[in-house]
Amino acid sequence: MKLLRAHGQARGSTLLEVALAVAIMAASGVGLIATQLSLSRHAQTAAVRAQAVFIADALAEAAVEGSSGIGAGDQWRTRASVVIPGGAVSIASAGIDASVATVTWPAKPYGSAAAPQPCAGAPASPGRECASLTFAR
Repeated sequence: MKLLRAHGQARGSTLLEVALAVAIMAASGVGLIATQLSLSRHAQTAAVRAQAVFIADALAEAAVEGSSGIGAGDQWRTRASVVIPGGAVSIASAGIDASVATVTWPAKPYGSAAAPQPCAGAPASPGRECASLTFAR
């Protein structure tokens, strides 16, 4: 009879070990999925930022060209709204021979809770992200 009890207790502890292992695996799976979602969000944000920097660079080149690039600046303003949904472009003077090309776009709702980062020294509008490029004329 004692032999049967010992064998029955072993089954119960094995079942507990398996349940604990399954719970740990489930928690690890949820953590892995959360990590993958976070990486996907950051990759999407980085892609939009790279497109914005490309547009700011092209706008700066168009502004430096001067009279030969008058229509190019307007073309890049139009392209910014197509390439980046809600994208807006501006050029501001930053001194005698310097200007700043800025591209802004709506911030994603899943972004960090931190305050918006300044864009070329000026704070970004609430709910918008920006990329800027200072250039000499």
